[in-house]
Amino acid sequence: MNLPRMIQRFRAPAIICLALLAGAARADDPFATSKGSWGQAYPDQWALQRINLPATLPTTPVIVAVIDSGIDFRHPDLKPETIWRNSKEVANGKDDDGNGYVDDLIGWNFLDNNNSPWDDSGHGTHTAGIIGAATGNGKGIAGVNPSVRIMPLKVMNFYGRGQSVRVAAAVYYAVANGARVINMSLGSKGISRAEAQAIGYAIRKGVVVVAAAGNSGADAAGFGPAGVPGVITVTATDEKDARPVYANYGEVVDIAAPGDDVLSLRARRTDFMMIDGPKDYRPGANVVGADKAYYRATGTSFAAPFVSGVASLLFARTPTLTGEQVRRMLLNSARDIGAPGWDHLTGYGIVDASAALAADPAFFIESRIEAVTLQQAGGKYVMRVSGTTDASAFARAWVEIGPGDDPGTWQKVVDGVKAPVRDGVIGEFGIDVLRSSPKWVVRLITEDRSGKRRETRYLLKVG
Repeated sequence: MNLPRMIQRFRAPAIICLALLAGAARADDPFATSKGSWGQAYPDQWALQRINLPATLPTTPVIVAVIDSGIDFRHPDLKPETIWRNSKEVANGKDDDGNGYVDDLIGWNFLDNNNSPWDDSGHGTHTAGIIGAATGNGKGIAGVNPSVRIMPLKVMNFYGRGQSVRVAAAVYYAVANGARVINMSLGSKGISRAEAQAIGYAIRKGVVVVAAAGNSGADAAGFGPAGVPGVITVTATDEKDARPVYANYGEVVDIAAPGDDVLSLRARRTDFMMIDGPKDYRPGANVVGADKAYYRATGTSFAAPFVSGVASLLFARTPTLTGEQVRRMLLNSARDIGAPGWDHLTGYGIVDASAALAADPAFFIESRIEAVTLQQAGGKYVMRVSGTTDASAFARAWVEIGPGDDPGTWQKVVDGVKAPVRDGVIGEFGIDVLRSSPKWVVRLITEDRSGKRRETRYLLKVG
């Protein structure tokens, strides 16, 4: 029997790093141009500045489903039109559109099975504000895409808990009602079959599904929905563009976005750090603003909506894009940090809105090492390199090794990869070349026909 799996919002640790960052702010939104509002040394909306939003944004409405704890749809920094409206339904106590949900005017509360996805937790409102808070209205903060349509789908209770079967139902609802992007800032260890099937269905329908990697400082592959194939899994970065220790990592991590001390909207009378925060958290300590309508929080939950917001901008500019094209544009345009190319800590790097909007939908180069393992072949031992090397115009790939943590010299050990490899064996090399050092960096370089390259690195310890 496949029992419902419990899901929850990822706990947000109290880890704050101080740094001053420069960047373009959105006009006319007080917190977008201020700093130090809660005594910090960096801009209040440092996170928005780090994703490199262009000065002019596309304005075509795009539906983003926020599967979370609901939304405060009366928040003063959300335009009425920002909340999605079901045009096929009227408030008459009947299921006008025949979708099984009576009077689902603005979404659905899957927790209480009613048409009021009100946020009594605050988590969903904070997430939604990052995506679509009003911009240029002279109030509070700026969102990534102020022309978005947020579809609030409530699956978590006041304590941030829920069941995966409700998450799955919310995913099907989002797809059926026209969501182009689904944001899932929730999860837990394990992946339920219902959840995986629903997400797989959404991806096949061309929906971009974005999930938070999790805040356990562990391999995200063991968490759902982050570990579901096809999901864009987002880890967090701090004000120094480094991955905080709490942020999950691993082979399933695709991209990073700011997640530390992120300022967004506060649902009225909520303070979710009272539940998720440290034991010494003081009630109201994270509430910001004279009107107490804003809130700051930390975690990969608040990194994911930056990616969802940028994905919605790509659909807004070019509605005919496929979900796979949007995924490739986001990943291939990310601002690389850490080890060159994709790496297991920050994926392809930090989401870059301007670069993504300028990206070619047809272009991609993918270069990932998933494992380097000792194998016995033909009576001798070899090191087998497994992973993915692929490109929209694939030319060739090869593998090099260099001694130490940051090699100054490289030796080619696998050559002549003339065809793409996806989640398979890229090549093998003999173990004799590893005798001179206890530590090596293995790098895979993928090149397309224009000469563009992408690499990835893998640290190998011998013995």
